[in-house]
Amino acid sequence: MTLSALFFVPLVAWFKDAAVVVLALGVVASLLSSGPLRPKGVLSLAKAPAGVSVCLLVLWCLFSILWAPHFPSTAWLKAFSTIVLGAILASALAGAQRGSIRQIAAATVVAVLVLLGLLLIERITNGFFVGLARPTETTDQLFNVMNGGLVLLCCTSFAVAGLLRLKTKTWQYPVLFLATVFATTASYRMDAVPVAVGAGLLSFMIVLQWRVRAFVAVTVLIGIGAVSWPVLASLATSADLHVWFTDNVHPNWGYRITIWGRVSELIGQNFLIGYGFDSSRVIGETAGLLPDAVGRTSFLHPHNGLLQIWLELGLVGVSLLLAACTYLLRLTVKCSPSPLSLAVAAGTMTASVTIWLLSFGVWQGWWLAVLGLTLSSVVLCFRLDGDDGQLQASSAS
Repeated sequence: MTLSALFFVPLVAWFKDAAVVVLALGVVASLLSSGPLRPKGVLSLAKAPAGVSVCLLVLWCLFSILWAPHFPSTAWLKAFSTIVLGAILASALAGAQRGSIRQIAAATVVAVLVLLGLLLIERITNGFFVGLARPTETTDQLFNVMNGGLVLLCCTSFAVAGLLRLKTKTWQYPVLFLATVFATTASYRMDAVPVAVGAGLLSFMIVLQWRVRAFVAVTVLIGIGAVSWPVLASLATSADLHVWFTDNVHPNWGYRITIWGRVSELIGQNFLIGYGFDSSRVIGETAGLLPDAVGRTSFLHPHNGLLQIWLELGLVGVSLLLAACTYLLRLTVKCSPSPLSLAVAAGTMTASVTIWLLSFGVWQGWWLAVLGLTLSSVVLCFRLDGDDGQLQASSAS
C-alpha cells in the first residue's frame, strides 16, 4: 500500500468496492516508484513450490469454465486480475526501500485508525453519514452496507497491532486498539466479524507464547476444520441444528446451515471435478431450499469458501488449494523475523479464514481485494520487524 492509495481505505466503510480502488492504486504507485517488474524475479517466484501450486490452481479454475453451466469467462478474468494485483502489491512491499516501508507503515496505521473511527461513529449515530446517500433505507440495511469496512478492519487489525507494537515498543496501544476493534465489530449485526477477531486474538496470543510449534498446530487445526466442513454440515442438518438456530439464534444462521447441508449433498454427487468455476450462482437458483418472495430459492454462493471450492472445483481444486496454502505457510515460517511477526500472521490467517468460512463468495472482487490488502499489511509488518532487527544487530556490533 502506498501513501496515495491509503487515502481511500476509510471509504471502504461506505463502499465495499473502494477496497479494489486501494489495491489498484497501490499497485500503480508501487510500479511507478520502483520501475517495471523484473521478468527474472517474477519467473523465479512462479517457479517456487508455492508459486507453482497457485498457478496450477488458477489454471484449474480456468479449465473448469468449460463445464460450468454459464461459461463465466468474465468472472474468471476479474477474479484472476484482482489476485494478480494483490500478489504484485505484496511483492512490491517485500522489495521496497527501508525508508518507504516506514512511511507506508505509519500511513497504514493512520488509515486503519480512521476506518475504525468512522465505523464507531456510524454505529453510535446509526449510520448517519452513509444514510445521507441512502435516505430510504433502514438502519439494518445501512449496517449491511458497512460490512466491507468491518471485514477490512478485522482482517488487517493484527498487522496494525503489530505495527503499533514495533512503533511504540509497548503493548498498551496494540491492546487498546484490538479491544476497540472487537467492541466496535461486536456492536454491529454482522456477528461473523467479532467471532473472527476473537479467534484471531486467541491464535495471536498462543503463537506469541509458543512460537513455531503453536503456529503449525493452529494452521493444522484450521485446515482440518475447513476440509471437514461438508461432513460437519451434513451432521448439523441431520441433527436439525438449522431448526434450532432459526428458533433460538437467528433465521439467517438456520438458513445458512440449510445451505451448507444442501451444498454438501451436491458435492457428494460430483466429488472429483465439481460443477465448474462460479457455478454456485446457477446451481443455487434450483437448490430447492426455502422459498423467497416469489416462491424460488436462490443463493449466489454457499456462504463458505471451502464449500464453494469443493462445489465448483471438486477434489482437484481443494487439493491444489491445500498444497498452495501449505507452501505459503512454510514460507511464512521461514520469512518470519520474530515471534511477533509469526503471531501477526497467525492472528490474521485465523481471522480471515473464519470470515471466509462463514460469509461471502470466493470470487467477489471486493473480498479478493481485501485479502490482497490483508496479505500486503502482513508483508509490511514483516518488513518493518525485519528492518528493526537488522538495525539493532548493526548497532550491537
